[in-house]
Amino acid sequence: STRQAWGWILPLISCGFIAYFLFGQHLPWANLAHSGFRFDFIISVLGIGFKGIFGDFLGVSANFIFLFLVFGGLMESIGVPGLLLEIGKAAGRVLRGGAAHTAVIGSSIIGTVSGAAVANVSLTGSFTIPLMKKAGYHPNTAGAIEAAASTGGQLMPPIMGAAAFLIAFNIGVSYVEVMIAALIPALLYYFSVFIAVEIIARKNNILPTRQLIDVKLIFNRIPVFLVPLTIIVVLLVSRRSPMYAAFYAIIAAIVLSCIRKETRPSLQSLARGIARGAMAGAQIAVVLACVGVIAQTLYTTGSGVKLTGLVEDLTAGYLFPALFLTMIISILLGCGLPTAGAYILVALTVAPALIRMDVSPIAAHFFAFYFAIVSALTPPVALAALAGANIAQGNYWKTSISSFKLGIAAFMLPFCAIYNPTFLLEDPRLLDSILTISATVISITLLVGIIYNYLLLKISYIERILSALCVISGFGYVFTSWVTLFVPAVASFIIVFVSQLNKYKKSDFQPITEG
Repeated sequence: STRQAWGWILPLISCGFIAYFLFGQHLPWANLAHSGFRFDFIISVLGIGFKGIFGDFLGVSANFIFLFLVFGGLMESIGVPGLLLEIGKAAGRVLRGGAAHTAVIGSSIIGTVSGAAVANVSLTGSFTIPLMKKAGYHPNTAGAIEAAASTGGQLMPPIMGAAAFLIAFNIGVSYVEVMIAALIPALLYYFSVFIAVEIIARKNNILPTRQLIDVKLIFNRIPVFLVPLTIIVVLLVSRRSPMYAAFYAIIAAIVLSCIRKETRPSLQSLARGIARGAMAGAQIAVVLACVGVIAQTLYTTGSGVKLTGLVEDLTAGYLFPALFLTMIISILLGCGLPTAGAYILVALTVAPALIRMDVSPIAAHFFAFYFAIVSALTPPVALAALAGANIAQGNYWKTSISSFKLGIAAFMLPFCAIYNPTFLLEDPRLLDSILTISATVISITLLVGIIYNYLLLKISYIERILSALCVISGFGYVFTSWVTLFVPAVASFIIVFVSQLNKYKKSDFQPITEG
């Protein structure tokens, strides 16, 4: 089933672990070999009872993830994507990025209920990508913007992706704690994409698209979206279980959609939406059943502890090399596996090593979680970029490179979260938190400016040097909390911004007019 839903990679990894369970006692390396187990014991542990295939991970899928995926399918059947795209159109009328900001805003909100990058690209990209191309965006850029916007949906509370429920299970906290911890990194990620889109639009002189907005549709459908989402947030914050919250959100969505004729779905449409959600839930379930085999092998043979020790040996106990190794492993696994599978494998093997290096459990697991997600933007596989390139009829490789540039903040934020507790809301000191977020915002802004060599106008050589100083000092402050680094970051940002603003006022810029 996993092979049929996701391809060969995870089933082959699982077969490798089964082979290790059967024959690992014959390995020549003493630090990886185990003492040996009887065949009937191995079969019992892996496939009979509530272990292995039917172990804890499949239980997480059934008890937590499944109903949320059904909820996402239901939202699609009652017309919520259309509502969110209309909201995106409204934002696109006033922002320079226009159609691209429609994609960013619409995909970010849709991602809160779908939690799957490729599915999100397919759902929203069929509308937003042709719109971006019509506005003047290159096909490669249009596909990349949709890919970057859709990938962030797995990071955006309140629902996020399936792997977020696994984080809560693995570290033994409530899902609401994971949801709260994810908020600031998700907002900063979308801020980065937002700035990049604005810069691309200005650099290519793309004007906002004046699309007609269906105001009636927005007012008719917004209660159908906001009320169930509010129910989920309120019940989760009230410490109700995720399945309790999802159940009542589904009931509320069905009841509210049936009240008005404009939002009432047909029985066929309702059944299709629920079936889509159930199919997505089944696909995640078979992945977690397959991962259960791997996890049980690691637990029973004790090889999980050995692999943790191996990571410590390879990195000599230093944190940054261990983080870099975790990043590489997460991205490589994410290239061929769904996010849940990639995250679990890293969480079982590498994350314990980070925790032994005094990293907080939630930060260690978020680190693996983030890089498992951004593999959807990372060449050479970049599945979200592949979906975007197909819809845009662009070049896959160029689209994936462009999506990597757009999502650059996602490669910085996990490191920030490890070294600074502000990002996961673990630091109660208000002033330090304000300074940290400010330093991150200005650093991300000028980092994007350096990548595209443009802010309000093209960046001069001196401005590039000052921008680099801001980025280095700003992130340096985030990692160390040294105020001596914060001051040059802010000073260089102000100089660059004032310089750009003065040149912009003297340029031949003409204000955008209606029509």
